[in-house]
Amino acid sequence: MANRTHGTGSVTQRSEGTWSLRYYAPGEDGKFRQVRETVKGSRAKAEKELRARLSNLDQGAYVDKKKLAVRPFLDRFMAEYACNKALKTQQGYLQLINAYLGPIAKLPVQKLTAKQIQEIYNSLKERGKSPTALALHRLLHKALKWGVEKDILVKNVSDATNPPTPVKQEMRVWDIESRTKFFQGIEEHKYSDLLRFTMATGLRRGEVCGLKWEYVDFIGHQIHIYKKIIRISGRGLVESEPKTERSKRTITMTASLEELLRKVQGTQIGQRDELEEAWANSGYVFSQPDGRAIDPDLITKAFKKMVKEVGMPHLTPHGLRHQYATAAREAGVDMGIISKNMGHASVAITEDIYAHVTANVMEEAALKIERQLFGE
Repeated sequence: MANRTHGTGSVTQRSEGTWSLRYYAPGEDGKFRQVRETVKGSRAKAEKELRARLSNLDQGAYVDKKKLAVRPFLDRFMAEYACNKALKTQQGYLQLINAYLGPIAKLPVQKLTAKQIQEIYNSLKERGKSPTALALHRLLHKALKWGVEKDILVKNVSDATNPPTPVKQEMRVWDIESRTKFFQGIEEHKYSDLLRFTMATGLRRGEVCGLKWEYVDFIGHQIHIYKKIIRISGRGLVESEPKTERSKRTITMTASLEELLRKVQGTQIGQRDELEEAWANSGYVFSQPDGRAIDPDLITKAFKKMVKEVGMPHLTPHGLRHQYATAAREAGVDMGIISKNMGHASVAITEDIYAHVTANVMEEAALKIERQLFGE
């Protein structure tokens, strides 16, 4: 029997235009067994399919054609691959899968075609959701690539699709007059100090909300970024590791930052003394009046309302992070230092995001050099 298993197979007609393939292939236990498949079309097509199966067997690239549907396949991808990703990333993957992959969820993943995937992309683009289509493509490409690596699939059919081209969003920042106007307008707001701190440090929302007093070194004038807070569906607020290893970083505490944090600390002590047993000793630098952690999503909602009430041009809390980077670059701070302070995965990412600012800085530098060489 062992000799029969290598390179053997047959094609027989079942009915008009329907053919049965039979060949021997290894099962999950490694033992060879007979496999039957049905192919519709001409005999030539069936024979071509058989040759492909036998060729894959000879090359060790055979994939068992089980009736694994797309959704169970993606569930396995989530359980075996995505489980190593950040919680926020896992949540994003699940949201995309649940919201947009219904049309292909029950299809056999081994028979999934580029056309079927492309139809989903096209539908999203027609509804003005090109960024979503691009995010979905990145997810599917990862999942199908994983399927190929795990010998579940022969090829990654998403390679043959045409996803939307990434569009670089215009970076919005306020000038100094606008920044002054905004912070004067929200001076009495409960999140005023938090927002000032965000702009002064360039930290992400979740990193600001996840900062604890134990990570603030008043003696060494340093602030250590070790944790962040995120909201996960079904779990509420969760303390998590920063986005990347480079996101775990230390930034310098200036005199003005120390003054701001001392003020926040004093406010918290007053709130704690007033609430006594009702105070939640969470340890967070920025907290609710009762000591509980602040939901980063609440910051976004509150900030949007504040911007509107003060009459400012549109900006998001993440825009304050851009304010920090833009100001740093315009001040001539080295891009490597900016990248480190912001916790980007690489300097290349920082350079790509703030290329327009670099161009302005380079132009100003050229003018300074010219003035130095030739005078006014």
